[in-house]
Amino acid sequence: MSEDVEARLLSIVESIRELPPSQRRRLVRRLRISGLLGPMECLTDRGRLQIAPALAYRPPSSPEEEADVPPPAASTLVRPEPDEPQTPEAAIAPAQPDYRTPVSGKVVVGSPAEKSPASPHEMAPLPGQAPEQPIVIIFDGGSRGNPGQGYGSYALRWPGASQQIVRLRFGDKVTNNEAEYDTLIAALEAVLQRLADNRARPHTARLDIRGDSALVINQVLGEWECKEPRLKVRCERVRSLLKRFGQWTLTHHRREKSVDVLGH
Repeated sequence: MSEDVEARLLSIVESIRELPPSQRRRLVRRLRISGLLGPMECLTDRGRLQIAPALAYRPPSSPEEEADVPPPAASTLVRPEPDEPQTPEAAIAPAQPDYRTPVSGKVVVGSPAEKSPASPHEMAPLPGQAPEQPIVIIFDGGSRGNPGQGYGSYALRWPGASQQIVRLRFGDKVTNNEAEYDTLIAALEAVLQRLADNRARPHTARLDIRGDSALVINQVLGEWECKEPRLKVRCERVRSLLKRFGQWTLTHHRREKSVDVLGH
């Protein structure tokens, strides 16, 4: 390989190092589609370019560089991708065996098989990959009596498919906050199961989660302390589920937003 070609390749590597994580993720997908990306190198017509290390996350090297990256909002947390990929089977294994969501009834409105109009900006996911666009979850829960008959609903917006709404019942002696947590847990478990059904690895998925429960969102994010034992076990379950995804955001929105989507 001539010095000129080698210099060009090194310049490409340095350019990749400067890309933000989101653009690096898209580059990896394009290289895999073209068949150029191997486990540790990018194949070229003139040789092999050691490119994988440049595609990994690189923390800011200076305060000025860090200032260029806008921080997330206070009610939103972005979870980076884990270092070790997980198999679909491992992804749905219970992380808290002593707690299971007490769902006593479920009604599904809409079928995941229904397709939404195709967008020219969306690519079909590669084998083993989740959709490139975020999977949206909107959740809400409550209780008739507090404590009393618990209920909840979540909307699931899967890229390339029509919106699906799932309505849940949780039995008696459930508080509003417990129903909010249980609805979010059920939604996360449903996404993991669907990824497993599609043979997609959860660490390739991105979630956009929204709800009107300030308590649930702030406790999961660690902004508020969670002392009540019945809520604490649920909070830990949510956190353990979120750790299985590559990226996620958890955002608080107004009550009217939940009512518009879920009807309650």
